[in-house]
Amino acid sequence: TGEPISYEDARAYFKQDVSRSWAGYVAGAMVVLARERGGERNWASEGLSVLVSSRVPEGKGVSSSAALEVAVLQALSRAFHLTLNPQDLALLAQKVENLVVGAPCGIMDQMTSVCGQADKLLALLCRPGHLMHHVPIPEHISFWGVDSGIRHSVGGSDYGSVRVGTFMGRRVIAKLRAAEKQRQETNGGSLPNFHLASVPPHEFTRRYEEHLPETITGSQFLQKYGHHQDAVTDIDPHRSFAVRAPTAHPVQENFRTHLFMELMKSSQSSEGQLASLAELMFQSHASYSRCGLGCPETDALVDLVQEKSQGFLLGAKITGGGSGGTVCVMGKAGREAEEALQQLVEKYRLEKSYEPYVFKGSSPGADAFGHIVLQINKANKRVKLG
Repeated sequence: TGEPISYEDARAYFKQDVSRSWAGYVAGAMVVLARERGGERNWASEGLSVLVSSRVPEGKGVSSSAALEVAVLQALSRAFHLTLNPQDLALLAQKVENLVVGAPCGIMDQMTSVCGQADKLLALLCRPGHLMHHVPIPEHISFWGVDSGIRHSVGGSDYGSVRVGTFMGRRVIAKLRAAEKQRQETNGGSLPNFHLASVPPHEFTRRYEEHLPETITGSQFLQKYGHHQDAVTDIDPHRSFAVRAPTAHPVQENFRTHLFMELMKSSQSSEGQLASLAELMFQSHASYSRCGLGCPETDALVDLVQEKSQGFLLGAKITGGGSGGTVCVMGKAGREAEEALQQLVEKYRLEKSYEPYVFKGSSPGADAFGHIVLQINKANKRVKLG
């Protein structure tokens, strides 16, 4: 009963002890539900026990934190009869990560964990978090994930600083746009409502790129532009931030993603289709690395795809928040590509003294999977499905 703990106090509590910080992903779901949906039911006063079991490996860049948040929220909503549509579930899970755990992630991981479908890719408009549609994977194409062995964390300083630099770039472009429209804008004023992904690459290159600093210190930016308008990150005035490369990435990545999606619609295999898909993946990887989110191990896996593919492994790119984690590999469906992938894994094992974990395909998210209710008869200690 009473007012739920604040997000700030919850975040501080779980950061006190590193050994229990992981619990923020679980208990944070309860905090978010109590604060955002508490009016629907006084569920927190009833008490609960939560058993967590997962086969999603952590620190591999495959959304293990989002999977945990979504699973707990799904279980709580079903147990206490709360009505959450798939998008609401994903947005609440993002709040767990942003406001309780303190990781400045976007909506992609949570939305994929909720709305993913087997043998399909998910087309998602990340800002503001709108599911467009699912894209079937053609039968002649396969996808794998190859773990680099380098632990990834979206809450790490690299990801956070790159996100800050991106929002700095957006702020600079917003001021340029305001000047173009002959509008006065003060540091504390409102920004034109736009997302970087909505800027066409040619417009970015022609109008804005040269005006973006390669790097800028936090104090210089704050003095010239004011706040960067990101609610989940802060600008450290004493450090330097890359701006141009992180700002360019969402502009160019959005174009690459739309082109990739269109190419995937063809069910007929052609060398042009496969070569174009592969090039888009390599470009994406290079762009992410240019932002500062690459690492030698993921670069080595991408290089092995380019050098040792035997024509069956076609493209590769880092996944998730970067700085380690998993590399997504695309290849031709069939035994030859599977054998080429195993040779790549063995080569990497010999070079890095680490045997990668390999994922294959795509699987259903929480919405498609659904839920199972166990009813326990305390009298005879029997469990039945409800």
